[in-house]
Amino acid sequence: MSDYDPRDTAMKTFCMLLLGLAGTSSLNADPLISTSDGMTWNYNAIQETVESNSLELSDSKKTERFPITYKIAGAQKLEGKDTFKLAVYRGDALDNVDLMTVDEHGIVCHGRLDENGAVNKFAEPQILVQALPLKSGSSWNFDAKIGETDVSQRYLIGEEEEITVPAGKFRAWKIHCEQTSPTPAVIDRWFVPGTGFVRVVTTIRSSTGDLLQQTSMELKEPPKIVSLAETKPVAELGPLSVGVSKEPNGGPTTVFNSDAPAIYARWQGHDLAPEAKIHAVWIAEKVADIAPDSEIDDVEAVAPAPNAHGTFTLARPEGGWTPGDYRVEFSVDDAPAGTVKLKIVK
Repeated sequence: MSDYDPRDTAMKTFCMLLLGLAGTSSLNADPLISTSDGMTWNYNAIQETVESNSLELSDSKKTERFPITYKIAGAQKLEGKDTFKLAVYRGDALDNVDLMTVDEHGIVCHGRLDENGAVNKFAEPQILVQALPLKSGSSWNFDAKIGETDVSQRYLIGEEEEITVPAGKFRAWKIHCEQTSPTPAVIDRWFVPGTGFVRVVTTIRSSTGDLLQQTSMELKEPPKIVSLAETKPVAELGPLSVGVSKEPNGGPTTVFNSDAPAIYARWQGHDLAPEAKIHAVWIAEKVADIAPDSEIDDVEAVAPAPNAHGTFTLARPEGGWTPGDYRVEFSVDDAPAGTVKLKIVK
C-alpha cells in the first residue's frame, strides 16, 4: 500500500498503512501479526484538503469521509518466498494488493500486484514495523526504488500512549515516519501488537510549510475474519483505473510543483470493448487568470486490448505551470470513466 494515490496521496502506496491482526490489546506479550485468510480491519477515514481559491485570494477546506478496509486475501509466491496478500479497499473499490511477510526483521513488504495480477517486486524489502520487542527510540530507514520511483523514509518508535478510537481503548506504540520522497509527508501511526494500527494520521505540506492535506484513519471495530467471497472484485470498479504521476512509471500523486517537467496521466483498462476510445480532458478548476472549470487540453487513444494500459503526457508550458487546482477527466467511448484531481504549488 502506499503514501500517495490519485484520489488520496496519503492513503495507499508503499504499504505504509499495514495492519497488525486480531488479538488482545496487551503489548509485547502478543504476537506481532498473524496471517489468517479473510482477517479484516474496518476504518473510518476523514480527509481534509486545502483548496486554494486563487480568484478570491483565499483558501478553504474540503472534508471527505469514507470507509477503508484491509483484508488478508490468500498467499502468493514471490521468487520462491511465501508471502501473504494484503488487499486495501476504499469503500468497495480495490486500491492495491501488497505482498507481505513476517520474519526476524518484523512486518515486511516485498512487492505489489498490479491491476492485471502481475507482480512488481520492490528493489529492497520495506520494513514497516520492527520485530518484537518494540522499544522506544528504535529507528530505521528505507531508501530504495519502488518501480521507477525513489522512496526515502525515516522511522522512529516513540513512547507507549493511551489512545481511544471507536474500536476501544488501547495502549499503543507511536511510530513516527517522515517521508521526503516521492511526496514529502509525515505519517504518525499508533500500533498495538495483536491488533494492528488503531490510528493513522498522514499530513502533507507544501515546500513553504502550508498544509495541503491531512488524512486520519481510526479502527472502527475489533478485527474479524470475513469470507473472501464477500469482497467485490476489481472488475466491478469500472472500465478504467486512473491516476497522475510525476514520472512515466512512477507512483501516483496529487501534488506537483510548478516547475515539474511533465504530468503523466495514466490509465489501466478492465475488460474494454474492442478498440475502445480512451479520452482524457485536462481542466483548470480554480486557477488565477483562467475562468473556473476551463478545458485547457485533451488527448485520445485507442485501446489495443481489453486490459490495455497507457499514459498521456502533459508537458510543462513555457514559464512553468500556473499554481492552482486542476482535474483530469477520463472517458471510454464517450462515457465517463474516472476523474483525478490534482494541485500545482509553487
